Amino acid sequence: MAARLVLLGGALLMGLWVAGCDDGETLKPPADAGTTVDSGVDAGDSGTVDPGDGGGGRSDFTCNVVKQDGCAAGQSCLYTDLTDGGTGSRCFEGACDPVRQGCASGQRCTYVRSDAGDTQRQCVAAGTAAEGAPCTLAEAPPGQTYDTCAAGLYCKDEALSGGGTGFFCRKLCHATSDCASGDCNTVLRLAGTQELPLVCGPPSSPCNAFSQDCESPLGCYPASNGPVCAGSGTLAEGAACEFSNQCSPGSTCVVSGGTGNCRTLCRFPSGSPACASGSCRAITNNGDVGACVP
Repeated sequence: MAARLVLLGGALLMGLWVAGCDDGETLKPPADAGTTVDSGVDAGDSGTVDPGDGGGGRSDFTCNVVKQDGCAAGQSCLYTDLTDGGTGSRCFEGACDPVRQGCASGQRCTYVRSDAGDTQRQCVAAGTAAEGAPCTLAEAPPGQTYDTCAAGLYCKDEALSGGGTGFFCRKLCHATSDCASGDCNTVLRLAGTQELPLVCGPPSSPCNAFSQDCESPLGCYPASNGPVCAGSGTLAEGAACEFSNQCSPGSTCVVSGGTGNCRTLCRFPSGSPACASGSCRAITNNGDVGACVP
């Protein structure tokens, strides 16, 4: 019987590296549209997940962010930084879900910073700034800080083409299917919380999985709609994995029988590169890119 190849979570660990991005904390927007922001600051991508070595395997991902599976009622599955420097996922308690919302009429679920320094998901008065529109801090109740974006959006810092930093409402997401355009691939690193929520970002750059033509330190990996450039991992052939870009460039995470393992890429149905062992099986929506399966 032919093995069924499955690419987990859209194949890639969300928060794809973008060349030249900044991995720092997401900046807080100004209190009003006239507040000056240091023109010398380059906010870059405000923090993308570093897949590193995968954090030691499948046990670091205790729930499924894309499908929001594996958590109890009242919890959300979100990415988080691990103590060893890798990235994993776990269930977090929260009053609401910023993607699915669930607040009363006239309110929105968003991340709220308190004067005590912690950040939590809460239902607050809905803002009016639409997706892509400039945003600022809202006139929040004493002790709370949140932005002026509408429900389902978050005010994110971004580098301006002419220099300096701007703040714009971007759509919160768990998966690319939540995005009207682009990919669910940009991580918010918010002070006061271990949660790493995602927002929709530009589409990932297409590439050639065989020639590995991405700009270093990126690798080219099969994804849901063809190979794209992503932060490259270091897991060797056969190692347990959750996402394709936990594996070394030139390989991908293949699930067969419920278990994910890194497998070498091959040209399907024939050609170079060929499999040194096993058989080359096609990867859906990736053209002639396949994976060597024992």
